[in-house]
Amino acid sequence: MLDVICVLRSGGIYDATWVQKLRDGVARNLAQKHRFRCLSDVEVPCERIKLEHDWPGWWSKIEMFRKGVIEYSTLYLDLDTVITGSIDLSALKMNFAMLRNFWTPDMVGSGVMWFSGNDTPHKVYDKFMRQPKAYIEHHKRTASGSYVGDQAFIWDTLNRKVEQVNEHLLGIKSYKMHCVKRLPRDAAIVCFHGLPRPSEVHTDWMQKHWYGPTPFTESDIA
Repeated sequence: MLDVICVLRSGGIYDATWVQKLRDGVARNLAQKHRFRCLSDVEVPCERIKLEHDWPGWWSKIEMFRKGVIEYSTLYLDLDTVITGSIDLSALKMNFAMLRNFWTPDMVGSGVMWFSGNDTPHKVYDKFMRQPKAYIEHHKRTASGSYVGDQAFIWDTLNRKVEQVNEHLLGIKSYKMHCVKRLPRDAAIVCFHGLPRPSEVHTDWMQKHWYGPTPFTESDIA
């Protein structure tokens, strides 16, 4: 079994329509049989896993590391991700991997992550659970460039020894670095990571891959 997962925490700029757009983009471009799921505190157009904590913003991603959430090999994608081409996950054999940071390549980002299922590093959740408010405040104080928020916490908890998913999953691009002038031919996963958001970009390829496609129904995806 293969899963794709995202996280929607209410109260921000994202809502269930962003989950639907990501779900449909994955369905159009991932040939491998898979299940699409979302960790959320509101209803979503896919299988929902309830968030158990009131952690703000990106900190809700830490709940992916709690026991019972990741059941099988799982690809995590941020909601501000646009799927533009074929995704092949067959080469992902590592236990856990994170995105190579676009701005600082020796660091990691949490916009794309891979979990093998059997070897999820639960210690990330266990550590955060002990004093979440203290860790949130700590990373507010120490934020610098790409060293920020949940990705900094995960990186530190794993002793900064994290494999980079870009080494094995091809076609990951940064909108700001690679896609402003045109969509690269080999692009498959476009990460917006900050401003502008996908909803603020109206290029022809965004019309095709994010705005324009007719939403899938449950029978289409099954």
